[in-house]
Amino acid sequence: MAVPDSAPTILAIDPFHGGSHRVFMQQVRKHSRFDWHVMTDKPVHWKWRSSHSPVSMSNSAQAWIEKHGQPDMVFCTDMLDLAAWAGLMRHSLSAVVPIVAYFHESQFTYPTSPDARVDLHYAYRNLLTALAAGKCWFNSAFHRDTFLRESDRLLAQMPDGRGDYDLEAVASKCRVIYPGFEPPPADDLPASRTSDDGPIHIGWVSRWEHDKRPDRLVSLCQELQSRGIPFRLVLLGNRPVREPEALRCIRMSYGHHIEHDGFAETSRAYWSMLAKMDVVLSTADHEFFGIAICEAVWAGAVPVLPDRLSYPELFPDACLYSTVDQAADLISRLTSVGFRQSKQAALRRQVERLQARRTVAELDEAIGRVIRSAVDDA
Repeated sequence: MAVPDSAPTILAIDPFHGGSHRVFMQQVRKHSRFDWHVMTDKPVHWKWRSSHSPVSMSNSAQAWIEKHGQPDMVFCTDMLDLAAWAGLMRHSLSAVVPIVAYFHESQFTYPTSPDARVDLHYAYRNLLTALAAGKCWFNSAFHRDTFLRESDRLLAQMPDGRGDYDLEAVASKCRVIYPGFEPPPADDLPASRTSDDGPIHIGWVSRWEHDKRPDRLVSLCQELQSRGIPFRLVLLGNRPVREPEALRCIRMSYGHHIEHDGFAETSRAYWSMLAKMDVVLSTADHEFFGIAICEAVWAGAVPVLPDRLSYPELFPDACLYSTVDQAADLISRLTSVGFRQSKQAALRRQVERLQARRTVAELDEAIGRVIRSAVDDA
């Protein structure tokens, strides 16, 4: 979108500029009517990035303000320790400039790996960011509700001082604005599978990390095989440097079922892989939105998702399961191409409202209100 010279200026700070954070910011800059200036850092060493970002990002912001003047609004992601950053900016950033924190993630409920201990220090930083921000916007109602509930639970564990934290005031600042997804141009979207020939194609689009529970994909493959249901696997998703045990097991035991195994190098290749999927599967223990699931549904896949996390607010009950057996039941019914096609149109309409051009329009409307309110109060 062409931004006029007179458009209000948003100074955005994204210390962990990778994955869904990067995709979201690209979508915002493409569709927003505001003038965005984005400060970023590398998406590695997230704990250090969170600790270091107040210093590095305040240095960058101070230099930017010296050159360009005060922004109309500051927009930061949850990876910024906003309370520390705001303290470092006290001589540079005008007190009348509103600050919005956008929470892609929070550390209260992140599932720890088996060999890791729970560290609530970073969750407490998330809470301080919410206290310091003028507005707190979340990528799902599930995330917002979880954040508020777990903040209260965290403070209840502390030796004293619970009354110093006004969580009702935090709740009053909260709003849900979905990050959305960016569909490809219609001419670039490959046709989805329509043939009833051959096995059902099951897609995996999640990171291969413990919080996405790829071990449950192994269990599902075992269940489908025991039922005699033919299937093929389209395995996407970022892989860690150390190959997960679940992926090794799938390759060893179900290698003859694998249609594709690897990262898609280009957008066209990625959407081509999505179009091969009859079903897109999640087995996650941790998901605050699900951009890749929305993309797969737009490409024609029917989602088979856990009945928890952000999924119930985005998709109908008919797509949700509670156990691996129930997931296998759903997939068994979806082996019929007629049954799949009866679901596809409605599901596409379900995610159409989540296209980036629509979610960014909602974001712009909310930003406009914040800026106007700040001007009125000045």
